Amino acid sequence: MHRRLAMEVVDDMKLGKLVKEAGFRSGVGKAWDEVKVRWHAGVSNIVRGTTKNFFAAASYNLGIACVQLTIVLLMCVLPWVALPFLRGWALLFDAIAVGVIIATHAGVSIEVGVSPVFALTEPLGALIFSWMLIRSTIVTLWSGGITWRGTFYPLEELRRGVV
Repeated sequence: MHRRLAMEVVDDMKLGKLVKEAGFRSGVGKAWDEVKVRWHAGVSNIVRGTTKNFFAAASYNLGIACVQLTIVLLMCVLPWVALPFLRGWALLFDAIAVGVIIATHAGVSIEVGVSPVFALTEPLGALIFSWMLIRSTIVTLWSGGITWRGTFYPLEELRRGVV
């Protein structure tokens, strides 16, 4: 199993994929108060720290990255932007879509122990997420690979190792 994941930057996600493909079941455990890990400090560090990951999650495929970006913008940003411009049934359905987005993110916020008011920042988070995907794609393509654990890995080598 390790050999198949040796060149996977997003090895945690790909391990889950392999477990599922092998017919095994997996689960999630919560330990909000028991385990704390400082990942990155601040948005700019999160963006820089995940540069190697986002294009990897698209299997280093520009088409997949473009589809992912389009879906995020259509599902998470457009409903908010469209609200002031719609009337009638279109406004009603768009308001329902925004309400579902808010309810979903409020529920997650409550589950992880933060204020549900953070749900109102969802379109901003989606824009930051979109920038992270764009930046990861551009940086990886421009440099011809990624630097991971202090070593440069060429894009063609990474693509050969995709699970």
